[in-house]
Amino acid sequence: MTLEFVQGDTAPAITATIALKSDLSPVDLSGASVRFQMRKPDDRRFTVNAAATVTNASAGAVRYAWATNDLTVPGEYVVQWEVTYADLRIQTTGQETITVRRQ
Repeated sequence: MTLEFVQGDTAPAITATIALKSDLSPVDLSGASVRFQMRKPDDRRFTVNAAATVTNASAGAVRYAWATNDLTVPGEYVVQWEVTYADLRIQTTGQETITVRRQ
């Protein structure tokens, strides 16, 4: 699924459920921290690499509220969530695509 935003948007926040790949059951995020990461498909550097909010740990629910300059450049982007568990293990989700269209 591709999400679409307009250049300069700061709402709505982007949300997701972190789930196991094997059976899509939600991952318990209790004690974990999560980062939202976004980059152009042909660039390894993240344009956004920021702390996200865990909104329901037992359900694997996360949210990232856009900062003022996050969506200023139109184009296609890939996004992912990076989870760091309390024991310092790291899990990165699969990538999704978002589009930022011109104002």
